[in-house]
Amino acid sequence: MRRTRFWMDKIMERENLKPLGPPTAFKDRILVKKTMSDSYIEEFLPFKSSPALLDEYIFADGRIRTGKLLEGVVNYYYFWFIYTVHYLDSLAGAIAYKHVDTGDPDAPPTTIVTASVDRLDLMMPDAVENYKLSGHVSYVGNSSMEIFIKAETVGEDYDMRDNEAKTVIKPEDIGMLGPNTILATRFTMVALDSYTNKPISVNPLITTSSAERRMFEFAKANKRRKQKTADNALTRQPPTPDERLAIHDIFLQYSQYCDTSEDTFTSTTLPDGRMPLPENLIWMSDTRLQSNFLMQPQDRNIHNNIFGGYLMRRAYELAYAEAALFTNTPGNNLLAMDQVIFRKPVHVGAVLNLKAGVVHAEGYPHRTLQLRVVAQVIDIHSGKRETTNVFYFTMACTDDAVKVKRVLPRTYAETMLWLAGHRRRIQGIKARQLLLDELSDHYHGKL
Repeated sequence: MRRTRFWMDKIMERENLKPLGPPTAFKDRILVKKTMSDSYIEEFLPFKSSPALLDEYIFADGRIRTGKLLEGVVNYYYFWFIYTVHYLDSLAGAIAYKHVDTGDPDAPPTTIVTASVDRLDLMMPDAVENYKLSGHVSYVGNSSMEIFIKAETVGEDYDMRDNEAKTVIKPEDIGMLGPNTILATRFTMVALDSYTNKPISVNPLITTSSAERRMFEFAKANKRRKQKTADNALTRQPPTPDERLAIHDIFLQYSQYCDTSEDTFTSTTLPDGRMPLPENLIWMSDTRLQSNFLMQPQDRNIHNNIFGGYLMRRAYELAYAEAALFTNTPGNNLLAMDQVIFRKPVHVGAVLNLKAGVVHAEGYPHRTLQLRVVAQVIDIHSGKRETTNVFYFTMACTDDAVKVKRVLPRTYAETMLWLAGHRRRIQGIKARQLLLDELSDHYHGKL
């Protein structure tokens, strides 16, 4: 990831030379108009041509090899995502710093924080290839920036030796998805004054081509959809009439089956005559899995907190393990990660507790799973717990021999999780199609 470090080092060297002090100690920040091309950065991941890189990030059993399956079951796709997701946050930060930079050494120092990952879609190929990550600012508010990042396959002759030349992109090529695109994601970053930690204004964004204007409008529409989804969340609004009927159907279904842990006094139905749970169904509470990690200084960012990318990687690893246990096969691919909001920083020395579960699965012949991972940080001294993130992953079982079970909730709280997972699956299908419709070359007659 030499190019992310190049731009981070170049900009942060200037930032770190600035002493911390009240805003009055510096010149007023003068904003500069910037284009999407001004913040563009590329990264090269030579997995196919560099076995040493694979060895550096080897998988659990120690036998990762390029282009081969791990012990015949765990494929390279899993490893590639674990490697890449750890650096997406760093790349988004480098792009954001590049956009807010005014080139004035006397301007007040700036801190960039990750507010959220708005969505991540994967369209992975079957073969192992070399990859290029690229991204740029696609939308700005007063103090916030949306960062658009994509990954695509490139040939072994792709040249990344010239640092300067590879940070330039033609305005007409901004944001365009092509046949080699394998990942698209959006980050929301916020600029803060390094002394006061209060939001500051960022450089305005201007568009210079039809491609940039299309990307800007796409980002603005995403912001509206994100707000609408938040306003209609089940924590704010009750289920719709159709959803209430679905809840009643679920109640009627789970009432048919006995549960040895159920309190028969408070049960609305008697246990007599109820059947054991069929093999094609599983109680939601029986899908839970958790892990604990001590936060180490090696995983901290420049603000001395744990990288958001590290948290995403840990959450994905647990979700992947949960999916493997749920389907009894490691053959599960990630399709998407929904919006992740970074509510609180995770400090070095704290304990990170992750709890995962399958909250929605229609069951065979459907093959997709909705997984939820709740991240809590635990203060060792006080024992206080705070929720920092809630992750939602969509995975698909790729093993044709597996008949995916259907998840069945049995409490109102679990039914709300099931309903939220159902909504996310429908919204995810629409969001993925909208991404392809708006930004793919294929839909603009260029393929």
